[in-house]
Amino acid sequence: MKMKVLCTGFKGKNNSSYYLLSKISGQKLFLTNSYDGLKKDIMNVTDKYDLVVMFGLDTSLKNTVRIESIAEWDGEERATKIDCDEMCRCLIESGVQCVISEIPTKYLCNAAYFYMLQKVSGKAVFIHIPSLKNMSEHTMEKIVKSMEEIENV
Repeated sequence: MKMKVLCTGFKGKNNSSYYLLSKISGQKLFLTNSYDGLKKDIMNVTDKYDLVVMFGLDTSLKNTVRIESIAEWDGEERATKIDCDEMCRCLIESGVQCVISEIPTKYLCNAAYFYMLQKVSGKAVFIHIPSLKNMSEHTMEKIVKSMEEIENV
């Protein structure tokens, strides 16, 4: 049976997560680029999903992605219940360089991840991707391919 997957990214035509989501089929949610807005976007999710895959931009990355395993907000940590090693393996098998981080990031991505982990009882994973200038079209296509494979698990 096909998993019910929601993919999220941030609004903004120059944001690589927006561009990536435009290439991925299936259910999508484009998050507002403000703390209050993204919290409202996430709290308005009413469908039940087997998995939420969240994408955000990290300008320090180049043709590699980073899976975040933990989010932290106001001193409270939340960890994903998704097998990050398996997710990374799937990306690597699709030809995407991947690392896993156990150190929560800051700013909007971290807040979005924290709220989503809370909303879906830990069944979410956040993947940081490079900016458009630091990611080849070939790498983008490989990420899209890996998401299609994950959805068919």
